[in-house]
Amino acid sequence: MANKNDVKAPPKVTVRRSAEETSAAALGIINAELIARNKKTAMLKALRLAQEPTVAIPVKKAAAKKKKA
Repeated sequence: MANKNDVKAPPKVTVRRSAEETSAAALGIINAELIARNKKTAMLKALRLAQEPTVAIPVKKAAAKKKKA
């Protein structure tokens, strides 16, 4: 019979990635975010240009207070 003290735990798995793999993954994420930001900017610009231009309503100046004599 096998003694339960003889059971060995499996070695811990360590994943070591090279600096090049990490850099490539980071650059991929950055480029994806850049593309998404550019698409959003283009969409917002198109929406802004599609809106009717607003006419500025002139603001009336407040009447000057008269001095009490």
